[in-house]
Amino acid sequence: MKLLTHRGLTPRAHGVVDYLACAGMFFLPGALGLPKKTQRASQGAALAYLGVAALTDYPLALRRVILFQVHGRTELLSVPLLALMPRLLDAETDRETQYWRALAALVSTAYLSTDWKADPDE
Repeated sequence: MKLLTHRGLTPRAHGVVDYLACAGMFFLPGALGLPKKTQRASQGAALAYLGVAALTDYPLALRRVILFQVHGRTELLSVPLLALMPRLLDAETDRETQYWRALAALVSTAYLSTDWKADPDE
């Protein structure tokens, strides 16, 4: 099973990152004791990302409907929203702000580390 191309993560490896990130986004805010509004917003984001992941044209999808490159653009477009979440939620603590910034950084890193031109079956 190939996880890297000469340009970055394969679609399969990116899928693994997606599903792990979804689990983290769903459970981590509660484990960190973040406010309920942050927990709910993060869980909503996790479910949205999970829906995209489950429908992306890559090996770990439940149904291959969304082109891998479109998945990438969707992911990239979500970064500013994640970065703005502390403002949108009127974050009360630095931990909330740090959480959302870390999440935006994680999504950015996953995007930048992926070979978006790779064969979706890799």
